[in-house]
Amino acid sequence: MINQWLKNLFRISSSNNSRFVPSNYDKLTRPQLIAKIKALEDQLLTKAYPIKHDKSRPFDMAQYSQQRIALKVAYLGWNYSGFAAQGDEVKTPTVEGHIFKALQSCKLITHPDQCNFTRCGRTDKGVSGLGQVIALNVRSSHSKHAPTSSAPLPYIEILNRLLPDDIRILAWAPVDPSFNARFDCKSRTYKYFFQKGTLDLELMRQAASFMMGSHDFRNFCRLDPSKNITSYERTVVSLDIKPVTAAFSDNEFYQVELKGTAFLWHQVRCIMAILFLVGQKLEKPEVVQELLDINTFPARPEYPMASDLPLLLYDCEFDDIRWIYANQDDQKDVKIPTPVRTWRHFDEFRSEHVIKSLLYRTCIDDIEAMQTFESYPEYEQSTILLGGGKSIRTSHYKALKDRPLADSDQVKKEKYRIKQLKKAEIK
Repeated sequence: MINQWLKNLFRISSSNNSRFVPSNYDKLTRPQLIAKIKALEDQLLTKAYPIKHDKSRPFDMAQYSQQRIALKVAYLGWNYSGFAAQGDEVKTPTVEGHIFKALQSCKLITHPDQCNFTRCGRTDKGVSGLGQVIALNVRSSHSKHAPTSSAPLPYIEILNRLLPDDIRILAWAPVDPSFNARFDCKSRTYKYFFQKGTLDLELMRQAASFMMGSHDFRNFCRLDPSKNITSYERTVVSLDIKPVTAAFSDNEFYQVELKGTAFLWHQVRCIMAILFLVGQKLEKPEVVQELLDINTFPARPEYPMASDLPLLLYDCEFDDIRWIYANQDDQKDVKIPTPVRTWRHFDEFRSEHVIKSLLYRTCIDDIEAMQTFESYPEYEQSTILLGGGKSIRTSHYKALKDRPLADSDQVKKEKYRIKQLKKAEIK
C-alpha cells in the first residue's frame, strides 16, 4: 500500500512539473513514513489546486434580518492565552478569537466590532469554562427575504462544525436588544479542583468562612492600574469545599466551589494560594482576616498564585433566559441529537485523559515499589502547593507577615500615570 502511494506521488509530481526527490524512506518507521507521505500530498494538492480568491460582491449584512442572542460556551483553556481576544491570534491564540473566526466564516457577523459583542467573564490564560456567556447581534435567517416568523438558524450546529475540538457552543437564547452579558449577570460560580494529599480540609474551611460576605479583596488579586478601579470590595455568596464525585477520582480529589457577584483579576487563584498555605499548616486560618484588613496589610504580601490549570468558570447566572440546547425542528431526522453529540465529544477527551492518568499512576506505583524515598533525607524540603501538580520547594518557609509588600494601589496608579505621561511626551 505504501509503495503504491509513493508511485502515485511520483506520478502526480511529474505531471505537475515539480521536482520529486525520494529520500531514504527505507530507514523511516511506518508512522514517520505515513507522516512524510501526508506532508508531500498536501504540498502537491496545494500546487494542483491553488486557493482561488472570491472576487464576488462582498456579503451585505444589512440585507438580512438580525437578532440579539446569547451563547453559552464551554472550552478547555490550557491551549489558549485566555478567553478574550487580544489582537494577535498567531502569537496569543484565544477562545474568543476562534469564536469570531467561526462567526465570520458562516456569515453570522461581518466584524467583531460591528455586532455589539459582550462577554460575561474574562478568564485568563489556561483557565477553562463551562458556563461562559457571550451576547451579540447575528444574522437570523438564511435568506434576506425570509419572513421574521421563519425558524431560527441552528446556531449551535453551525458554529460547532467550525470551532476547534476544545471549544463548543452548548446552548443559545434569544435576548433583549439591550442585554449585556457582563452587566446583566447576577453571579458567577468558579470551581477549583485539587488533590487532598496531606491538606487539612477543616482548617481550609475555617479560613474560607472568613471570606464570606462583602470585603476589600485587594490583597487577594493582582492590581491593574490601567483599569483605575476605585473599589476592591467584592461579595462572596458561598464558598464550599467538597469531594469530587467522579468515579475515577478515588476520593483523592476535592473541589472548591466559589460563588460571587463579581471577581477581581486573579482573585480566585489568590484565594486558593492562601487556602493551600492554611491547609499545609504554614499559615493559620486567621491570616485571611488579617489580609482582608488593609490596616494590617496595606498592600499584598508577595506570594505566588495558585495554578491556572484546575480553574473552571462553572456557571454565570442570569434572570429570565430560556436556553435552547438544540433546534428541535432540525433534530427530527438526525441520528444523534446535538446534546448527545456534544456529550460524546467531551467523553472522548475524558476517556483519553483518564487512560493517560492511569499510565502515570502505574509508573509512580512501580517507582515507589522499587525505591523508598526515605533513603534520601538530604533532599527533604518544605513544599508550597500551587495546585495543578505544581509546587515550590524551599528550605525555609517565610510567613506572609514577614514578606515584603507589593506596591499599594495608590503607588501603582501613580507609576502608571507617570508612564502614560512619558508615552505622551514621546509622541
